[in-house]
Parts: sequence; structure tokens; C-alpha cells
Amino acid sequence: LHGVGLSLGSVAPLDREHLRRVKRAVERFEPLLVSEHACWGRHPQGHFNDLLPLPQTEEAARHLATRVREVQDVLGRQILVENLSAYFAYRESRLTEWEFLGAVVELSGCGLLLDVNNAYVNSVNLGLDAGAFLAGLPRAAVQEIHLAGHTRRRIGERDLLIDDHGSTVCDEVWQLYARAIERFGPVPTLIEWDTDVPALD
Repeated sequence: LHGVGLSLGSVAPLDREHLRRVKRAVERFEPLLVSEHACWGRHPQGHFNDLLPLPQTEEAARHLATRVREVQDVLGRQILVENLSAYFAYRESRLTEWEFLGAVVELSGCGLLLDVNNAYVNSVNLGLDAGAFLAGLPRAAVQEIHLAGHTRRRIGERDLLIDDHGSTVCDEVWQLYARAIERFGPVPTLIEWDTDVPALD
């Protein structure tokens, strides 16, 4: 069961009605894994329909971990937190992405959902080392993997990869996935494709 609406990193209070609905879905379907994103999207004035990144700081990691613990307490089970695709980096960030996620795992007891496409997108967009990201994640925490397609777009003076779940998984992401399986073992893997879905045949 994979969520996009809890806005775990927001400073606005958790949406209790939404969380109750998630809890009902968990109780009804009894999924093997429950996951959400390491992001924010909710603000006192409204809800952005997007998965917005957090600054990678110790303060933000503690805040996110507190919210994750709160959700886990309500659900009565561990959740997984997914790494995001990013199109910019905060000047305030002091931690690497793997240090940030590792701190959230340590402080909350959550697991990780590793999105390999997001790691690749970030390596291209932000000039990061996707292999170092995989190597830095806490090995036992990764319990699920996502793969997806992306689109290259020219925005201003930059070419950006946009995680759009609208095409086949590229060769570079498959190669990174092979490295992930070597490190984390044969964890459940899902290919996300939810825009421009081709004909069944």
C-alpha cells in the first residue's frame, strides 16, 4: 500500500482524517508493506498536489522521524519511507541524502522504499553519485524497490530528467537496479507506469 498524501515532512499538523482512511485501508487489505514519501506537500493554507523535498539537515531528519513515528503508532506497524526525485537542492542541506534517510531510519524505526529511478534522476539533475547513494543507505532498512521511466525536458538553460512514470525503464536504471539487488538482496520490486500507458499487447 503506497501513499502520496500524508505529507510527512510538513510542519502543518498531520491530516487526521486522511490518516484514519489510510488506517482503514491497511486494516481492510492487510498489505505486506505500507509506504510513503520523504516529502512535504501540506501547508496551513492548502495542499500542494506534489511531493516536495525537504532540506537535508539534522533538524529536518528529526522532524520527519517524529512524524513517521506518529504515523506508525496510529497504524500499529512499521512503514517504509521513499527517496524522492529532485530538481533542485537546498543551500541549507548539510547531510547527504543517504545520511538524511539513514538518520530518519535510526530515529523512527521505519524502513526504506528505494526508488532506483529517483536515485538516477537525482544523479543526472544534481550531479550526484547514484552508486554512492546505494552504498550509503542502511542495508537492512531497504525492504522494497521501485523502478520507473522518466522524460528529459529543457527548462531554461538546463536539461532535467522528470520522474513521470510514463515510459519504459532505461538501461542506466536497469544497471543501477542490478547494483541495488547485489547490495540489498531480492526485495520486492515494482515498476511504476501510470501516465501514457501503452496498449496491453
